[in-house]
Amino acid sequence: MIDKTQLPLVSIEAINEIHFEEVDILNTLSNLIDEQDTDTITSQIKLLVEHMQKHFSFEEGLMKDKSYPMYTIHQADHNKVLSETRYILMDWRNTKDIDRLKEYFQDELIAWLDQHIKAMDMPMAEFLMSS
Repeated sequence: MIDKTQLPLVSIEAINEIHFEEVDILNTLSNLIDEQDTDTITSQIKLLVEHMQKHFSFEEGLMKDKSYPMYTIHQADHNKVLSETRYILMDWRNTKDIDRLKEYFQDELIAWLDQHIKAMDMPMAEFLMSS
């Protein structure tokens, strides 16, 4: 579970709101994994993938509009985590390995989100606000 009050904030409120929405989806998914609600997990992962696509597209549009110099690196990080999440969805459909889901969503993805916001989104937002 992610405590929204502990989530790093950026200087663009629309991005913070997108992050909060993603946290809600991740927290719901985490609960479903803990409850081993295999019937609902697949649809929640699909919802997360759809949200990630919109989230990343929004940020990438902002970066392109302002010619953000770190755009390629930032986009590559988005592409990496989106590919990983899609792979986990495919793997889940094939194996129903709840432990693998738990490790990815409750450990790896949550750590990635915190690190990505601090290392990528905060500097991006500062650049966008200053240009």
